[in-house]
Amino acid sequence: MTFEQCHANLMTIRRSQGTDCPAVKVAYNGMIYQGRLTRADSDPEVRRSSHSPFGVLVLENLGLARDPETILQIANIPEDGIRDVSAA
Repeated sequence: MTFEQCHANLMTIRRSQGTDCPAVKVAYNGMIYQGRLTRADSDPEVRRSSHSPFGVLVLENLGLARDPETILQIANIPEDGIRDVSAA
């Protein structure tokens, strides 16, 4: 997935959930991760000035417990790999 695809997917999900930190499911290397998005390097305000193709999504646990964050590299996410957690 490119930064542009990631940003477009996240903006759609953010609009539908009405928050900057939506609950998402991410397909990644044959696994499905879900959590609340806390950071996306594809966001223009976060993106570093370098033109590196590498960036990450950071997810935190949806529950009340403070579990470790999940860090996923955007380049390894398939084109349709980010979805709203409430989507079937």
